[in-house]
Amino acid sequence: MITEPYALPHTETWSICSQEMKRIYKIFVSVPDSPPPDDGFPIMYVLDGNSVFASFTETMNLQTSRADITGKKPHIIVGIGYETTGPFNDNRYYDLTFSPDIDFLSYYPIDRELPQAGGGEYFLTFIEKELKPQIEQKYDVNKENQAIIGHSLGGLFVLSTLFTSPSSFQYYIASSPSIHWNEAFLNTAKQQFLASEMKAKLLITSGELERDHFSQMNEKAKMLNDELQKHTSPVFESEFLEFPGEDHMTVLLPLINKSILFVNDIKTQNK
Repeated sequence: MITEPYALPHTETWSICSQEMKRIYKIFVSVPDSPPPDDGFPIMYVLDGNSVFASFTETMNLQTSRADITGKKPHIIVGIGYETTGPFNDNRYYDLTFSPDIDFLSYYPIDRELPQAGGGEYFLTFIEKELKPQIEQKYDVNKENQAIIGHSLGGLFVLSTLFTSPSSFQYYIASSPSIHWNEAFLNTAKQQFLASEMKAKLLITSGELERDHFSQMNEKAKMLNDELQKHTSPVFESEFLEFPGEDHMTVLLPLINKSILFVNDIKTQNK
């Protein structure tokens, strides 16, 4: 019997070193096995790519295999990850937070030294100025149909990006956002965002079992959505979903299904 490593069809990976931060990222890309639309493929940028890129890719391929019936459009998927064999890397603490101040430590001290935080602005610049141009040069991309998806600290990064750079993407998906990490920064940025009129769609999700998290992760996510919905705008929409029976990790699989619905503008509802 001859064995060989399994690779997802129509995918590739490469490494890139950010010019300003001198950090190395592993980039995962899947491209639909179909001709691109006249305006290019819509695209999803997925944070912590090592953990969920393959799941996103397989689910997208499955759900768009009969696009003529389902109405779901194939997307390019770009996973932004690290040179690691694990699902996560400690560099994410720096990349996904916009403030070096960790707000929750005053009421929930950690018995270990946490990695450096506060590099989110540089990481966003890397995505905008270095990664996106390479992706757009290599693939047929619809620049007016871009989504960013992040979980936990990645969800915090998604919210921070929306509030500070709302024109970077059209769809923002924040899964179980760690609002408690940079809550003061996020609140300030949120007020600036609410004073603007930027076109975007936001989906915030959380797992039912996260109601018991010390950070009130579930409650903070719902409260944020409630506040955003009070500021009605013809160009901005916000939605909150809670996944029954799911915790901080198991929430990822239902998130993927809902994300694909959301970026296809198919109404997302808990069934």
